Amino acid sequence: MVIVVIAVCLRLCIITWIRSGRKKSIAWLEALRFIIVGLILVTLANPERVERIERDSEPEILLLADASESMNTRDVNDSNGTILTRSDWVKKSLAQPWRSELEKTAIVSELSFSSASGSEATDLSLPLQEGLDRVSNLKAALYFTDGDANTGPSPLSLAGRCRAAGVPTYVVRVGKDKPLPDLVLEDFTAPSFALLDERLTVSYRISNAFPERVETTLKLMGNDEQVAIKPIILPGGEEVSGTMSWLPTMKGDMQLRAVLQEHAGESILENNTRELETRIESKVLKALIVDSFPRWEYRFLRNALERDPRVDMNCILLHPGMNPGNGLGYLREFPGSPEELAPYDVVFIGDIGLEEGELTKDDCEALANLVRLQASGVIFLPGRRGRQTSLAESPLGDLIPVAFDPAKPRGVGTSNSSAITLTKKGRNHWLTTLRGAGEPDVQFWERLPGFHWSAAALKSRPGSEVLAVHSIFRNEWGRMPVLAIRYVGAGKTLYLGSDSAWRWRRGVEDKYHYRFWSQIARWMAHGRHLSEGDGMKVIHSPERPKTGENVYLRCIVLDKDGFPLKEGPVESMIEHPGGENERIFYEPAPEGEGVFLATFRTRQSGPIKIRTEVTKADRFLETNLQAESHGLERLGRPARTGDLRELARLTGGKYGLAENLESIVQAIATLPAPDPLERIHRLRTDLYWGLFLCGLLAIYWTGRKFAGMI
Repeated sequence: MVIVVIAVCLRLCIITWIRSGRKKSIAWLEALRFIIVGLILVTLANPERVERIERDSEPEILLLADASESMNTRDVNDSNGTILTRSDWVKKSLAQPWRSELEKTAIVSELSFSSASGSEATDLSLPLQEGLDRVSNLKAALYFTDGDANTGPSPLSLAGRCRAAGVPTYVVRVGKDKPLPDLVLEDFTAPSFALLDERLTVSYRISNAFPERVETTLKLMGNDEQVAIKPIILPGGEEVSGTMSWLPTMKGDMQLRAVLQEHAGESILENNTRELETRIESKVLKALIVDSFPRWEYRFLRNALERDPRVDMNCILLHPGMNPGNGLGYLREFPGSPEELAPYDVVFIGDIGLEEGELTKDDCEALANLVRLQASGVIFLPGRRGRQTSLAESPLGDLIPVAFDPAKPRGVGTSNSSAITLTKKGRNHWLTTLRGAGEPDVQFWERLPGFHWSAAALKSRPGSEVLAVHSIFRNEWGRMPVLAIRYVGAGKTLYLGSDSAWRWRRGVEDKYHYRFWSQIARWMAHGRHLSEGDGMKVIHSPERPKTGENVYLRCIVLDKDGFPLKEGPVESMIEHPGGENERIFYEPAPEGEGVFLATFRTRQSGPIKIRTEVTKADRFLETNLQAESHGLERLGRPARTGDLRELARLTGGKYGLAENLESIVQAIATLPAPDPLERIHRLRTDLYWGLFLCGLLAIYWTGRKFAGMI
């Protein structure tokens, strides 16, 4: 093929020269073209030059010792029968005489590793990559690890590099491949802050490594006093998650501790307890009730909030065709401007809609911004006039947790009373936890006095959470939602389709009715009081971020005159747990004035201090939050083979267990010295050769231009 191409090229060159009248200039150009074609053919033949580089340093063997937290699991039998932790066995093994045998032919270096973020995780590729980068004459690498990789790339990504460098990888897996019989309190979280009389809900996750079912109890301790207890049933080899709630009665810092009852035969008792801190504060919440007629639900709700010493309540009755209601706590008109609405933590919207003398679109826009930007809450309480259906076309429409049935604006009724039926989500949500002493389970909801009327809702909106449904009515979407919540921007909304919660007072007075609305009001206001000072609030989400997680900050600032600050600068100094400082600058929220947004990433677990300053408004606020560990490392987990066995095979090494250490060491000791490095130089990959060919082509085409051939 090469000969054919050369022959064709030569013939074309000669024909071109003859047609030009045998000019010398054309002869030179065609000769150059023939040379270029020949050089390109030589390049495509891929000639190469092999350069052998002698290693001028002594061979080195790298011992990689896993130092992550999972290596503290006690499940390795020593030669004398003693059970050691995985890390202790590795330390003891590294101190044995076999190292001297390896040192006869190479330098032996030891490197402890875990991950870039510390001992809370394991990155198996990190130490091998560091060894390949640092050591120029690496003879072999020997892992001592339980193989529990949970971060970073797979070590198999380095297999090709190890083979190219002639570095075999050996692995000693430390630990048993079956979990120890144990109960583990895997996770325990709680809000970083709660309002007095707000139910504090903690979540937990417990795993059972026993093969059989285990019955135990979980105790919640607050400042060393038992405040709640819950029986737990754990199927064999499975995990169980859930929540516990408790109503704090005293304000101040609170040390919470979850204690899992010890079970006979447990291998590790240290993982049965977890602790965290929170704080309980007494705040006066500001609530607003907006309705049209003083129906029974309105009357009892107003009385309940008015009697609450930690709620400052205002209300407004916009009677259709009449003057607004007046009296103690009444407003003459709806506070529609952002400045007037900003102080309210929660707003109750009753049987009222878009109509002259009721709400306007500007009022709805102000309410929507109050939720999205200022982290307030809005509660929708429809009534039999069916006026709330008109709000679906207003700026409040996206905030309503459900979609109303336009064919039944006045709702649906039954001659016999209906009950609220909790969904699976509702049974585990603390908003529906109305139990006190004497109510052992959530089935008492079905024993509460029922209702005869409900707003007609087709379904919940995407992103909403349905906590309860109607016990009778259903449609093509399923059971009709009666109680639903929705997170919108920085705030929350709630929908209660029945206006008969006041009936829960029958025989028990305010016991359930007051507890229900009190919990909801404090739940709505929770985010607004995470961190606040004079004319300034900082809301961080999530409340307890994980290591490496983004934290979103929302700063709400008033200027010196008490109006929303129109422009910054707003900045925060972040002090990370390791002592590193990071300065971040806020951007104005596009939706409204006085709100500024920023974000940062947590770097490691521990306390984080956020110092936010607004020099223009002379505001300063310090916020504390706790970054939690991801908990990737767990004691008692089985040792894993993972990708290490395949890495050893691909690189020509060997994989074995702790008892195979002697044979692995012998295999390393008999390794020959690393061969000289070979560097292959290929002509087709040479930059300068490519530039040379491009230069010849440029000369050729330029010459054709001057010769008049183009």
